[in-house]
Amino acid sequence: MDKNTQRSWVSVYFEMKRLLYEEIDYMKEIENCNRFRTNFQKQPKFSHIRAPNTYPEYTTDKVLTMEYCPGIKITDLERIREAGLDPAEISRKSAESFLEQLCRHGFFHCDPHPGNVSVEKLPSGEAGLIFYDFGMMDEFGSVERKGLVDFFFALYYDADAKDVCDALERLGMLRKGVDRISVEKVGQDFIDRFQSTLKSGDQWEADLPAEEQKKLNRQRRKELGEEFLSLNAESPFIFPPTWTFVLKAFFTLDGIGKTLDPKYDLTRLTAPYLKELLDLKDGNAFRTTLMRVLKRAGWRPIDIDMAVTQPRRVAKIEGVVKRMERGEFKPRVRAMEVERMIDRNKLVQSNIFNAVLSCLFLNTAASLTTLGT
Repeated sequence: MDKNTQRSWVSVYFEMKRLLYEEIDYMKEIENCNRFRTNFQKQPKFSHIRAPNTYPEYTTDKVLTMEYCPGIKITDLERIREAGLDPAEISRKSAESFLEQLCRHGFFHCDPHPGNVSVEKLPSGEAGLIFYDFGMMDEFGSVERKGLVDFFFALYYDADAKDVCDALERLGMLRKGVDRISVEKVGQDFIDRFQSTLKSGDQWEADLPAEEQKKLNRQRRKELGEEFLSLNAESPFIFPPTWTFVLKAFFTLDGIGKTLDPKYDLTRLTAPYLKELLDLKDGNAFRTTLMRVLKRAGWRPIDIDMAVTQPRRVAKIEGVVKRMERGEFKPRVRAMEVERMIDRNKLVQSNIFNAVLSCLFLNTAASLTTLGT
C-alpha cells in the first residue's frame, strides 16, 4: 500500500483477531465446510471442486471429525505429471474457483496455501481440487459482491474510469467527496495501459527492467503531474480490513499458479471467466447484454432522459453564465504549484523554528554551565 491509501491498522487487527478465534472453533469450521461444499455443488461447472464430508455427531470443541480425502499436493509437479494431469489446467481451475467464491458466493477461503489444497484424478480423467481447513473463512455482502463484479466489467470490458470509480466507492475503497476528476484521469491512464497490455500480450509494467520502469514513471509524471499532486494531497483511497485476507489469498494463489505454469497470469485468466458472471452484473445475462447494446447505441433510459431534459439543462447553463457575467459567482481555482510552494514554506519555517529553539536551549545550557563553574 502506498502512502496515498488510508488504512486502519486497528481495524485490521480486530479482523485478524476475529478470524483467528473463529479458526479454532471446530463447530464453526464444520459449518463453514458444509457451506463451502453446498455453494459449489449448486453449479455443475464446478463439480471438480470437493470438500470433505463432516461428522458433527463426532465433533466437540476439542475434536474435529471429517472425511479422509487423500490427494496430491497442488505444488507437487512430479506426482501431478505422473498421474497424467495438466498443471496448467489445475492452475486455471484454482484461479476460477477463487474468483467464483469472491464474485458469486461472497464466501471465500482466506488461506488457500499448498497445504490446504490438493489434486485428485477424477473418473473422467480430469483434475479435481480438494480443499481443506475451513477455519479461516470470510464473506462479502451483496453490495460488495456487486461492486466487485461491476469493477471487473468496467476494467476489462467497458474500460470506463468513471464506472471503475463508482465500483470502488461501493467496495469502500474510494472515499466519497474526493476530487473525482483527478482520480478518473489517472485511472483512465491506468486502464488504457492495462487494456493495451492485455490485448497485445506484452509484459506487464511491473515485470519490465528497472530502468524502463523509471523511464515510464518519468513520462507519466510529466503527463499527469497535477493529478498526482491532487491525489497526494487528498489520499482518496481506503484499504478496508476484509481485503487484507482477499489479497493474502490472491498472492498465495498467484504463487501456486506460477509454480504449476510459468505462463500463469491471473489477470488474463479473469477476462474469459467474466463472461460467466453476466447474470450478476444487472440481475440476469439478457439484461446485461441488452444494456451493453443500448449503451453503445445511445438508447438507454438515461440517454433518453438526457435527450428529453436537454433544453432545460441548456437554459440552466445559460442562467449560470449570465450570473457569472454579473459577478454573482466567484469561481474557485485550485493551483497545485501554489499549494506545493505553501507546503514547502511551512516545512522551511518549521525547520527554522526548530533550529532556533535548539540553539536557544544550547545557549542556555552553555550559560548555566559557565555560571556553575
